[in-house]
Amino acid sequence: MDSLTKAASKYDEAAISRCMELVTSKQKTLYAACKAYGIPQSTVRYRLSSKWTTKVRKGPQTVLTKAEEHKLVQYVISMQRKGYPVVKELLLHKVKTIFEACPRPNPFTNNKPGRKWLKGFLRRHREITFRTPESVSSASAKVKESDIRGWFATITSYMEENDLMAAALDPTRVYNGDETSFFLHPKTKAVLACRGSQNVFEVEHADSHKNITVMFTFGADGSAVEPGVVLPMQRLSAELLRMFPGDWGIGKSSKGWMDTTNFMLYIQNVFLKHLQKRKVKLPVLYFVDGHY
Repeated sequence: MDSLTKAASKYDEAAISRCMELVTSKQKTLYAACKAYGIPQSTVRYRLSSKWTTKVRKGPQTVLTKAEEHKLVQYVISMQRKGYPVVKELLLHKVKTIFEACPRPNPFTNNKPGRKWLKGFLRRHREITFRTPESVSSASAKVKESDIRGWFATITSYMEENDLMAAALDPTRVYNGDETSFFLHPKTKAVLACRGSQNVFEVEHADSHKNITVMFTFGADGSAVEPGVVLPMQRLSAELLRMFPGDWGIGKSSKGWMDTTNFMLYIQNVFLKHLQKRKVKLPVLYFVDGHY
């Protein structure tokens, strides 16, 4: 056995085959495909050359066909891009539906594979791995380039019509606010996603769990406004209020969400006082979640 054959035996044959498919179909360059699967370029070059004669795959055949596994990979990638990444149980259920649609002998109980199959599947398809997703709202997930350009055009038109361009050019008069929720009962789960993905996002679903909402506001000049906190309570005790700095805004709502009443109280009791303290010229531009 020559050195290249010895080196190739260290890597999963299915992974090598998939890597070669990406190169021959020109979906990826040789460098990118080999990096994705952790296979030396020399191994793939040798397999693609006329010198390679051992074409027979070693080990048992996979229970799914190559085409079926490819569809599963594409399904995982597609769902990740849509903001609904696939969890382990969903992938295993998809395999079960394949066997139910096209019955055939398989070693699984009730046609549903387990951990061993999943481990082999991920080894064969190195472009897929487990990641922890970051939640984003459904509105944020649907934003397109045309939406962003349209937003800037609308803002510019509004400022010109209302003589606010001077405020826009003064960093002491431009502020951005953002509501950040801290869930009291977070549920973190791993999902299947493309290996090397910088971010994996998951569109938020309706959730009845209570949370604490904090309003953060920062000026374009780098200044920070005192935060406003909304707690999931019916009443705020004096003892609780003493636990917060006196210049913070403290509000309450049934589930700890920011509502119109709490937002207006924050503007009147915190934001406006901050502007008066710094002697900021009015009016100012205040952006919150893309609104102004």
